[in-house]
Amino acid sequence: MCGFGEKDRRPIDPPPIVQLIVLDDRGQPNLEYVQNPFFVVHVTLWSEDKQSERSIIFNDPKFTRVLMGSLVSSPSLLKDTKGEQGCYFCFPDLSIRTEGRYTLKFSLIRLDSNSTLTERPPRTIADVYSDVFTVYSAKKFPGMTESTELSKTFARQGLKIPIRNENRPRKSQREEL
Repeated sequence: MCGFGEKDRRPIDPPPIVQLIVLDDRGQPNLEYVQNPFFVVHVTLWSEDKQSERSIIFNDPKFTRVLMGSLVSSPSLLKDTKGEQGCYFCFPDLSIRTEGRYTLKFSLIRLDSNSTLTERPPRTIADVYSDVFTVYSAKKFPGMTESTELSKTFARQGLKIPIRNENRPRKSQREEL
């Protein structure tokens, strides 16, 4: 759901979660490599066709952030729903202020521990886009869905992520039932 007021701010549901998979020479997952604390993932908002960034609205002389929340995530070593350990970057509090269809671009960055950001800016190692999704106005918002099994599994391991145990349709939809 979108809006510019603090009450209108609703997180993207389900929260975006990105897994980093690094394979060794034999094609097997290399968990030692992904346990690097200098990896971060940065997220930006893009148009549905991935042609233009939409994180900020420019309206001279002002600009307004459209993508709100924590735009950078550190790695978390967590077990998935099958009990297999992996490296995940979670974004539980992202929200978007304007209605429309978008995609998120996630950029994996390795920070250099031996230099400051002004000496040598960090470089992007890889980018990946989310599926296209819809942001609704308050009137069109269909309601919250039950949390995914992956979100519930991560929450049980201590990740701070909002959890819902059932679908919650909008009040107007519940009244019709």
